Amino acid sequence: LCSPMGRARVRAVHYLAGGNPRIYVVFYDFLTRESLDDLVRPFMKLIDELTPYYQARMDRLAPLQRGIIDIMRWLRGAITIKEIARQAMNTSQTISAQLGRLKDMGYVTQAAALGRSNYYELREPLMRFCLEVKEQRGRTVELFVQFLRVWYSETELARLALDGVISLEQTHLREAMQRTRSEQDPVCSMLKTEFQTHLVAGDYQAALEAAELAIQRDNDDKESWACKAQCLEALGHGLEEQLICWRRVTEIDPSDYIAWNKQDFILNQLGRIEEALLASANALVLEADNYFPNISHAWSLKQVGRHAEAQAYFDKALELIGEPKTARAWIQSGLVWVMDRPEEALRAYGKALELNPLAGDGWRLLWILLLEQGRYRLWHQMAEQMTVLLPEEPIIWFYFGNANAELGRYKAALAAYDQALKIDPNLHRKEEPVTLFRALVLSNLGCPGAALEALESTPAPASEIIQFRHALVYADILMWLDRWEGGCAELDDVLDRFAPGLWTGRDLYIITKLIAGTQNPAIWKRFIAVWLELFARHERLAQLGQGLVWRIRVLALPWISDSVARAWYDTWLELAGDFEEMVLPLRLLKAGVDYKATRDPQVLLALAQEERRLLEPWLINLFREEPDAIDREMENLLHVVKQRLTQAAEAELMPRAATTNAADPPAADA
Repeated sequence: LCSPMGRARVRAVHYLAGGNPRIYVVFYDFLTRESLDDLVRPFMKLIDELTPYYQARMDRLAPLQRGIIDIMRWLRGAITIKEIARQAMNTSQTISAQLGRLKDMGYVTQAAALGRSNYYELREPLMRFCLEVKEQRGRTVELFVQFLRVWYSETELARLALDGVISLEQTHLREAMQRTRSEQDPVCSMLKTEFQTHLVAGDYQAALEAAELAIQRDNDDKESWACKAQCLEALGHGLEEQLICWRRVTEIDPSDYIAWNKQDFILNQLGRIEEALLASANALVLEADNYFPNISHAWSLKQVGRHAEAQAYFDKALELIGEPKTARAWIQSGLVWVMDRPEEALRAYGKALELNPLAGDGWRLLWILLLEQGRYRLWHQMAEQMTVLLPEEPIIWFYFGNANAELGRYKAALAAYDQALKIDPNLHRKEEPVTLFRALVLSNLGCPGAALEALESTPAPASEIIQFRHALVYADILMWLDRWEGGCAELDDVLDRFAPGLWTGRDLYIITKLIAGTQNPAIWKRFIAVWLELFARHERLAQLGQGLVWRIRVLALPWISDSVARAWYDTWLELAGDFEEMVLPLRLLKAGVDYKATRDPQVLLALAQEERRLLEPWLINLFREEPDAIDREMENLLHVVKQRLTQAAEAELMPRAATTNAADPPAADA
């Protein structure tokens, strides 16, 4: 009884007894007996004693009220007013009024309110058992059967039957076993109600405990496994733990599309792309005419280099979406276009935000795309205006901080991150690495000690991609603190621990930190030499090269002069020029340095077409000073968003104003 499952059984028995102390005495008899044989007689005696009491209570009721009790007794469980009215052939209004009186008299209780439906049930389950006693003469005792089902799981009941523990009352055991095949386990049912209640209240730890108890009771209940996965995600547990739960769901029910889709998402985060591809394919088989699994499968195909197949699924997704009419549909269209038609994707996200300015995913996707396109100033301008329009939205402040950081405005970035965390201290648990970026900004401000403290005080992230970024930045900060051996050992461990498919060069913030933090080539050489040695040892030079190309963006920082940029290239050429994997990245870096100095498009035309595409159009956008069509479209978007938010605020205030005015006293001269 002291175990968690024992306490769950006691809660179920408490419900079964309906708070009646006499029934607890009989249940206690069970706990003190070696077998269940002698328990039937006390049960029958109890029911015989209580039946006249409950019959007298029924006699005191009006005919309609007795009819309502009988209906609830026959139907069992919690029942809606509408269903009782249908059975009683009466109006819902009349039944609702009578239920209110029965509730006040202690006959019924309101079990739940879901949407517009109120559910009622008998306050004392024992009343139902006793009123049914005449119908049960010569057959099983309902209360005894229910008790068996509460105290024993289906597996335990089957074992009792095999062991022959109940020799005299096999009828009750068989009835209990029969019920397990057609009805929900009462303990599991109670635990599911508990974890759903806790989920709605946001108490994920309590919900997790209830889900784990339900799994302990019935390992094949997929709803409990799904709930456990949701709780693990909300509490920031590891992705592997979540994956185990979703895989168990599909073992129980291979047709669960959502569980396959969740596996696809998690496996992508873990960098296990081939497994993600298999999961997305399974989801697609189940929902072939749903645009979302088509998009997910296309992304997985793109990840493994099967571009032509990916495009076919992207095209099918667009066909299924049709002409977008909602914010969600426009966002999904943008996800399809983002790979090959980024400007169309920007417009799609803009359309979504015109329809719903509060669509957080819309702003996130729009600004990430502006980042990738090198439109930092436009991103900053939009995010700054949105912090005024939506000052209580932490995600807006987070991306405003990112925009400031990309422009080298580190103090403003830190203030924005702090504001985001002030509004939502748990933002870092919601897949937004705000604490990581805050540590990066502190490091860029020349405060590596504070940056290290910020990282060490942050709970371990669930996402392995974020774990990789944390570990990489942690190693880098140690090196900036002149804890060189420790930093090198950490970096060596990071490159060994995290799979190459998990991350790309885009995650190498350490490259930006090096040139942004110092213009001293001697310090550059010390870091770059170590990077080349360790990345080569772990066969990660390709990722280092990708990072070098992505971080060409840092050349747009206002304090990086043309001569500093040229020295940066010369240093890399000197140290990395002999590595085959670095030949193309160095050629692209030189093109970036030359374009920064000249702003001459012919610099890019000197590159092969496939190489040029790696720099266009973001390199041009980085240094472009005149607004273009996208700038004007985004300006119009902000204008529309401002109008919509203003109208929404005024509409919300109007009823209040009307109420206030109605309450105003008449003027003195009226």
